[in-house]
Amino acid sequence: MADEVSPQQTSGWAKAFGGVFVARIAASAAVLATVLLLGRLLGPARYADLVILLSIMKVASELVGPAMDTTLVRFVAKQSDARPEDSIPYYRAILSAKLALVAVLLLGGVALAAPLQRLLLEPGHETAVSTHAIWIAFAGAAVTVLWGYSQAVYQAQQRFAAYAGFELLNAVSRLVIVGVVLFFAWHGLTTILLAYVLAAVLSTIVAWVCLPSAIFSENTGPSPVWKDMLHFAKWVLAACCFTSLFQRADVFLLAAFHEPKAAIGAYGAAIQLTLLGDLAIGTLFSVLLPKASGLRSGEDARHFLRSFARPMGLAAAAALPIILLSAPIVRVSFGPDYAQTATLFAILLIGTLFAMGSAPAGAALYGLGHSRAIAFLELAKVLATLLLGLFVVPRYGAWGMAWVIAAVKGGVG
Repeated sequence: MADEVSPQQTSGWAKAFGGVFVARIAASAAVLATVLLLGRLLGPARYADLVILLSIMKVASELVGPAMDTTLVRFVAKQSDARPEDSIPYYRAILSAKLALVAVLLLGGVALAAPLQRLLLEPGHETAVSTHAIWIAFAGAAVTVLWGYSQAVYQAQQRFAAYAGFELLNAVSRLVIVGVVLFFAWHGLTTILLAYVLAAVLSTIVAWVCLPSAIFSENTGPSPVWKDMLHFAKWVLAACCFTSLFQRADVFLLAAFHEPKAAIGAYGAAIQLTLLGDLAIGTLFSVLLPKASGLRSGEDARHFLRSFARPMGLAAAAALPIILLSAPIVRVSFGPDYAQTATLFAILLIGTLFAMGSAPAGAALYGLGHSRAIAFLELAKVLATLLLGLFVVPRYGAWGMAWVIAAVKGGVG
């Protein structure tokens, strides 16, 4: 029988999570400030188009990229007792895959810009978003893929201070550049999107400069790492693809059914207000995954999960006042034009709480190598969202879509 999780281990995880979480709270504050500036300036209808463009960028960057990052973290973490140079082949393998993905995204943006414009952005409208803006969204996704690689390296090496610091740099640089754009009254959506991409480029350059030089040195010889990595990654890739689609399927369904732009903008504002909950989930998972990679049995996993039972309960309790105060929070943050955001925010936050509670279990499944189970769970979430959304959105609009997301997160995890 596996030993109990020691107080020292639990304390170490708590310190790692706490340090990253504090830094990422600051990053989320910068992200939220950016969103509030744009939301108030653009108004719900124009903000809706920006939400759709940013959703395209997010999904394109996360269809495959995070799966590569997860694979890298898992295999490097399992090499923790070996020599540092033994991990270099894994870094190089994922790097080559990421560079190939960047090329695919840039070419894919050219091919998909016009179809996505017709499907999601009402090209015949006088204020229609151009195909150039959609390609810029794909270019932003390509930069984000490279940014994710540097973050995965720091995560794999459990350099959580660097991981959080670059996260903060990315958010602050975005706020500053978007602020400059708005100061000079450059309010076009294409210009605003370019500001997002420029911030990502600058942050990525700084993060890459600080990566270990051995990753980029000449190969010392072939290493058969691909076979093991692909065996694990095939299901991680599937899970990642389904997760990415699930995260923004709601926005795409609302846009595809041509819901009023003001409703989509209000829904997008609600998504942004759940940022802190999503931040907690992402931070928790980024800390848990390297730790969970050392799990060897179901008994280890049970001890691992028990150590997080109390923090998850406290997080749920802390969120209740936020749900009750959703209306004044929306008024203060986005303003009176986003009145319908309050109900949407409360509903989506309930779903976020369900997702937070399942984060340790997801990390444990990845750590034990059960990536196929994760893939099927994520597929179930996508299918449930699409099937329910196809029925609900034409009848109940954004309000119904929010309940679909909360129900799927609660039912599937």
